[in-house]
Amino acid sequence: MSKKPIPRPGEVYTAKLHNEYWTALVVLHEIEKSYLVYATAYYELIPPALEDTRLTQFHHWKDIYSAERKPSIYWLDGKPSADFHLIGSIDLKGKSEIKESNTYAGIWKTYLPSHIMWEKEREAGVFQEEIQSFEQADSETVVVELEDEVFWNLIDLIDWKKRNPMNPLIGRLKKDTEETIFAFEETLSHKLFLLDTPAHAGITDQPETYLSADAFLYARCAVVAKGKDFFNQTVNSSTAINLEWDAEELLEVAREAYSKKTGEPFDYASSYDYETYSNRLAWEGI
Repeated sequence: MSKKPIPRPGEVYTAKLHNEYWTALVVLHEIEKSYLVYATAYYELIPPALEDTRLTQFHHWKDIYSAERKPSIYWLDGKPSADFHLIGSIDLKGKSEIKESNTYAGIWKTYLPSHIMWEKEREAGVFQEEIQSFEQADSETVVVELEDEVFWNLIDLIDWKKRNPMNPLIGRLKKDTEETIFAFEETLSHKLFLLDTPAHAGITDQPETYLSADAFLYARCAVVAKGKDFFNQTVNSSTAINLEWDAEELLEVAREAYSKKTGEPFDYASSYDYETYSNRLAWEGI
C-alpha cells in the first residue's frame, strides 16, 4: 500500500459533514507533521469545483469574547483521513504569508470541521431532527465519568514492557460497552484538564517562558499513565511536570477501542477540553 502524500500549501481538501453538506480546508503552511489550514466559505450539498471562488475565502466564526467575526485558521497534526478528498491546488495569493494561529484543532485523521455545520444551522434557524437527537444524546453522555477505582484499574493495564504499551488497555476497553469507552474518554479528559496549570507546566512568575503546548499535553498524559498515586501526588502538590515525558498514545486509546469494537469512527467530544491552556481559570493572568 502506497503512503499518502504529504499535504502541500495551496492544496484543497473537501469533506462531507454529517448533514450531507460539503465544505473544504486549504493548507496554508506545513511544519514537520503539523499543518496550518483555513476553513473555506464553501458550504453546499455538492462537492466544490476547484475554480469556485469561495475556496479562496475564509469561513468566519463569532468570537464569544469580543463578538467579532474571525477567520477559521488553525493547526492540525498528521495527515487527513479518508473523509477528506484532495481536489487540487489553488493560488494562495496574500494568504501564503499567514504562518501563525493560536488555535489547535487536533489530529487531522480524526477531525471534521463540524463547527461550520452547527453555525450554519443556527444562522438559518434550522435544526434537523438528527442533529437535535445528536445534541441531546451528546449532552446526556458527556457528563458520565468512570468511578475512580475503575478508571485507575484500567490505567494499570498499560504495559510499558510491550512494544505497544496501550494494547492491553485497548483490548480490555473494546470488550466493554460503548458507554464505558465514552466514560473512559470523559474521565481521562477531566484528569488531563486538572493538570493543565502554569504550576504543572513549570511557569510561575515568568509568563514569557516558552511552552510547547503539545509537549505539555503529552507529558500530562504520562502523569496519568503512571497511575493513581503518582497522579494524585502531582495534581495535589502542583509539582512541575517533566516535559520530556511522553505518553501521547494515551489520547488514542478510546478512539482505537471504539473503532475496533464497532468498526465505526469515534464521534465523541468530552465536556473537558484537555488541550494546553484550556483550563482558563488556572491560566488567567499568566
